[in-house]
Amino acid sequence: MRTLSLLITILLWGNVAGVQSAKSADLQVTFHNCRNQARENISVMAARARDRAAEVFAEIGFVLERQDIAREVEVFCTRESAREAIAAAFKAKETDIPATFSGTVQNATLFIVSREVYKENFVGLYGAELWDDTQYEKLMTHELIHSAHALVAKRLFGSEDGMGPQWLFEGFAIEASGQLPVSPNELKKLTITDFNEFLRAADQGDLKPPLYLQYAKFYRYALQFVTRKWMVENAGMPDLVDRIHKALQAFPR
Repeated sequence: MRTLSLLITILLWGNVAGVQSAKSADLQVTFHNCRNQARENISVMAARARDRAAEVFAEIGFVLERQDIAREVEVFCTRESAREAIAAAFKAKETDIPATFSGTVQNATLFIVSREVYKENFVGLYGAELWDDTQYEKLMTHELIHSAHALVAKRLFGSEDGMGPQWLFEGFAIEASGQLPVSPNELKKLTITDFNEFLRAADQGDLKPPLYLQYAKFYRYALQFVTRKWMVENAGMPDLVDRIHKALQAFPR
């Protein structure tokens, strides 16, 4: 993924008595620092998430090999073990890894925290009312959509930078995985002026947390004027913002 900019969400598990592995189909799952946590069939859940990521891109014309999206899953049951592993994988300092780290993908390996840790992260950021039993798999799907998007960006633009600005690739993964829904009424209240101010703040690093709620809202706003396919094919263009403005202006009102 694109260095630490894609580390804001990361998921990881494990076994205190030692590392344990399980295999289903072609996905190898390894658990770290886990004690008595419920052991859902992570490999099946991750395989569904990977299938969904592949389908999202197939629907807009990009066929990907599933094994290129993910081949392994590393699950961590403690924040400490997750941050240590991610710091090592990305050659970063542990202090650079957010405390709410939940999931990421590198070299076709999905790193993921346990459901319990993720629920704590999620509720702390967005409140208990938005949590339900689908959120853990949606997080896997979100991270694997990033992995698939990176493959397509390399194909289109030569590097993962072709995924575009953070608001776009995070908004894409949020929307396509069904996270952080936005009501039609809320979208109707938004104006082009609101969207332009969001783009300005995002470009200058002036957005206030929680960022993902804003990505969810304004990416979906943009989807009223352009398609997912348009987003992917234009994300890496240097004049992306101008292209978005032209798309908005061309839309009949």
